[in-house]
Amino acid sequence: MRKFFSVLCFVSFTLTACSSFNEDPIEIEPLPEVSCVAVLPTTIPVGSREAFFEARKKSLLAGAAFFDSVIAEELGDRAEFTVLTENQLDAILGDPWGGRLQQIRDVGKATGCGAVLKTSLSRYRERIGSEMSVETSASVAFSMQLTGVELGDVLWSTSFDETQKALFDDIFSFDKAQKRGFKWLSVQDLSRDGLKSRLQKFPFFLKVDGE
Repeated sequence: MRKFFSVLCFVSFTLTACSSFNEDPIEIEPLPEVSCVAVLPTTIPVGSREAFFEARKKSLLAGAAFFDSVIAEELGDRAEFTVLTENQLDAILGDPWGGRLQQIRDVGKATGCGAVLKTSLSRYRERIGSEMSVETSASVAFSMQLTGVELGDVLWSTSFDETQKALFDDIFSFDKAQKRGFKWLSVQDLSRDGLKSRLQKFPFFLKVDGE
C-alpha cells in the first residue's frame, strides 16, 4: 500500500531567459492528502494542417516524446508517482469525448491516485548551429498542472518559457550560463534543464525528500 502523505502547494511561477533572478513570489497553501500522483503523457496543442504548422507539429511531437522520457526518468522509480503511457491512458479513457473532470476521475479510479499531473508543450525549437556559435538558439515553452481527482481543482501549476540568449544580452544570467558550461544548448538539453528546475519545486518532491 502506498504511503499517504500531505504536502505544500506552490502557486505557479515562470522562468524566462532573463528572469531567473525575478521569480514570482511563492505562496504556500495546504494540499489535501493523496495516495499518489498519476502522471499523464505530454500533450501538444492542436493546430492547422497547413505545411508550416505540420512541420511545427512534427517538432512538438518529437519534443513530447522526449519530455515523456525525461519525466519517466525523474518520476518513474518513485512510489508516489504512477507514470502512464499513451496506450495505458487510451485504455483508461473508454470515452474520449468525456468531460475534463470525468477523464481525471477515470484516471484516478484506474490508478488509485488522488491527483493527476499534466504537462503541455507549446514550443520546441532546435538550435541552428553548434555549442560555440548559433544562428538560432534553442527555445522551449511548457506548463505543468496538478489537478485533484475529487473536485477537479488545480492544486499546483508552473510554467517554463525560455529562448536561450547570449550572456552579453542577458547580464543577469551569469550563474545559469556558468552552470550550463557557457555553451549554446540543444533543445533537448534546454528541455531537460527546464523540466528538472520545475520538478525540483514540485511540492510532492519537497515533502517526500524532506522526510
